[in-house]
Amino acid sequence: MIVQSSEITKPVRESADVCIIGSGCGGGASAKILAQAGKKVIVVEEGGYYRTRDFQSTEEFAFTNLYRQRAGQATDNLAVTVLQGKCVGGSSTVNWTTSLRTPEFVLERWAKDFGVKGMGMEDLDPYFERIERYLNIHVEPDENHNLQNRIILDGAKKLGYRAKASGRNTRDCAKIGACGLGCPVGAKLSVDVTYIPDAVEAGATVFAGFRADTIEVNGPRKKVIGTIIDRATQKPKSDFVIEAPVVVVSASSIVSPLLLLKSKLANSSGHVGEHLTFHLTTALLGIFDHPMDPSSGIPQSALCDEFLNKNGDGGGFWMEAVPATPTLAALAIPGFGAKHRGLMDQYRNLGATILLVKEIDSEGRVTANDYGRPSITYDLGAKDLEYLKQGLKATAEIQFAAGAKEVITLHARKTSFKSVDEIDSRLSDAAWGTNEIALYSAHPLGTCRMGGNARNSVVDSHCQTHDVKGLFVIDGSVTPTSLGVNPQVTLLAIAEKSAEWIAENFSRTGS
Repeated sequence: MIVQSSEITKPVRESADVCIIGSGCGGGASAKILAQAGKKVIVVEEGGYYRTRDFQSTEEFAFTNLYRQRAGQATDNLAVTVLQGKCVGGSSTVNWTTSLRTPEFVLERWAKDFGVKGMGMEDLDPYFERIERYLNIHVEPDENHNLQNRIILDGAKKLGYRAKASGRNTRDCAKIGACGLGCPVGAKLSVDVTYIPDAVEAGATVFAGFRADTIEVNGPRKKVIGTIIDRATQKPKSDFVIEAPVVVVSASSIVSPLLLLKSKLANSSGHVGEHLTFHLTTALLGIFDHPMDPSSGIPQSALCDEFLNKNGDGGGFWMEAVPATPTLAALAIPGFGAKHRGLMDQYRNLGATILLVKEIDSEGRVTANDYGRPSITYDLGAKDLEYLKQGLKATAEIQFAAGAKEVITLHARKTSFKSVDEIDSRLSDAAWGTNEIALYSAHPLGTCRMGGNARNSVVDSHCQTHDVKGLFVIDGSVTPTSLGVNPQVTLLAIAEKSAEWIAENFSRTGS
């Protein structure tokens, strides 16, 4: 069953075989596997539970109810906006459906450099295949790509760059552009409408509006202690304690390390909260001489990965389409006053493309601030900055090849090109310091990384913490490096595989 905080009138005291903190890709998949294996599973989720009929296809509703910090979460210096879901289903409820397998070169590096075992392509292929069947992951036929995605497919093709349709986890998509706002027709097969209902059917209980604050360990028994949040006011209304021999932390790469740090657990290595990666992202806006309707149609169904690991260094960048909904566009578009309004007046003719950097020398950190909330820092490395610049140039070229008349970056001081010939000089003149260009991340990863050496990693290859038996971290925080692809399929595969191991070895891990 799913219990919402509004239904709770007194403190909650429960026990289970497994308590899972978080209901996104890591927590939802773990709950399904473990409940179907016959374990008594309790999931606690800080955000609310919303059914398909609750979604309103508006930014006001989505940002207020479905995103962490109303979609305003950012690094301490406000240089990078970090978008995350906070609801049952986690970020899968508000992502744009892109579903891709982990590149083999990434998995090979995990094994070679970090001692990760059992996570090679041959190990994960069966899970990828199972997940793709379960979530109906497929590529769209050519006629289904909207004009934002056609920029990539057509522009890259003209330049001879590799571009392709990307997998999507949907069924009977209505093509209304609402993926990032919560799918109002239930077509997106996100965790809230797949793994969570299957976990509940198998006997799991999900408590929504339950924020885990600390974990206490006393021998084999563990307690998850937290606060019940009133959904209407977002204020504490009561408290809860869940006892279980196995605890799975699946609260995201931002919140999972925070929870371990506050609990003073699993950090003998000193690496909890370290090694944060972002797939650092920015966008270019093409102005076309015809309507592009940037928030209509399937938001994201194609990509160009010509420049991913092209130099064999594990880095690079790739491009995807972005649903430029009005508020998101207005926040990103540079300028103030009349200049800003002038660009917004051309909103319907905007074609937006994002580029994402697969980091090789950038790294961030998550710690607890004085109020116990996440403090996020991030240092952009010289190599990744160069890839960011190269990505802007290549993306601008693709925009022009697709028919853009002018291309604008997200620099604070307007940086734009009216022809391919202007790109190099204008980028050379642009400022690249902190807050000089709008940067984003929807893929925070790392912070509790997986590895074979307990001195420089937090969890082992089964996602069990090196320090505490029966304490697992299963979410994006365990990835040893950034991925170079949208992460949901990777995280689901890691979760399913790790949860199966927990079920098969429960007598050893849960005692």
